[in-house]
Amino acid sequence: MNDYVCLARRFPAAGIDGVLGVPVSSNSEINQYLQALPVPVDESKVKFVRLTAIPEKSKGHLSQNDVVVKYEGLSERFLDILRPVKTAQYNTNYKSGEIDWELAEQARQNAFESEGWAVTNDSHQVAICDPEGNLAVLRASKGTSRTLFKYAYAVYLENEQDKDRVTKNPYKEYSVLPSDKPRWAWSTFKFLHYWIFKNGPVVGKGRWHELKKKLQKHHDAIQRVPTPELGPYLRMHTRRSHSKTQEFWKRCRIQYLNDPESLPVALSFVASKDEVRWVRVLVSDIDDLLRCVDWEEWSDFHDPFHFSTFRDREMSKWN
Repeated sequence: MNDYVCLARRFPAAGIDGVLGVPVSSNSEINQYLQALPVPVDESKVKFVRLTAIPEKSKGHLSQNDVVVKYEGLSERFLDILRPVKTAQYNTNYKSGEIDWELAEQARQNAFESEGWAVTNDSHQVAICDPEGNLAVLRASKGTSRTLFKYAYAVYLENEQDKDRVTKNPYKEYSVLPSDKPRWAWSTFKFLHYWIFKNGPVVGKGRWHELKKKLQKHHDAIQRVPTPELGPYLRMHTRRSHSKTQEFWKRCRIQYLNDPESLPVALSFVASKDEVRWVRVLVSDIDDLLRCVDWEEWSDFHDPFHFSTFRDREMSKWN
């Protein structure tokens, strides 16, 4: 498990407008960074600068607290960066074996190279990494990665059959569009990443049944989210009067009163009002909203909210 990863040739030696940093002088920090370098370097031959401010235009490939590595005596156009990363793991320890860290770290490398989410897997293991390099690893019995949830294969694409199942054939009729399957699978993989980190960094034993149930619940919920028809917006309809969802909305209200920012924006807005029939949400907000599947107050049979599309341009401007 790495505390830092080295990203080669990521920062221009001439600097970037608006990016600010401070030289690292703490001996303990310097020693930590020296150990993270891919090759041994004498302390006198290298300097470290921790980035403290990143303009919006540079946030795609730089992060606050990245550490720029400057080697003395070398003239380089681009400098290496050390990036702090986190790792969380859940090994069920039931016929699972040890975590394959080489396979897991490949997901982190892929995430950095693509600047997006990445997954690696084998029969026993799946590793999910976010664009910032935070890696969540699940290890369980043989066959687990394929049976985690219904459309997991739509991300793995391990064989021709997997690829065919996510490719639309103009001569076939579909009850489920092939293009929806990867979207649903990625959403549930992101939920798995969230769950492992929330309960980590090392998830305790005896929680496999709980996790499987929540993955299924999330995967069912995301499949009920429609594809937008106008812009990147959907309508989120509340079900606050339903007897099976009232505990969920009670929790939202309590959290709102104690800490409004602890809730997704849409839930915070609803909790602040006596009555809200629906609220406009961005498609990019759906994953945050569905993290609430993890709450005990989310009913097994009745979602506390549901979504519909906008079909009127004027209505899509509301809320």
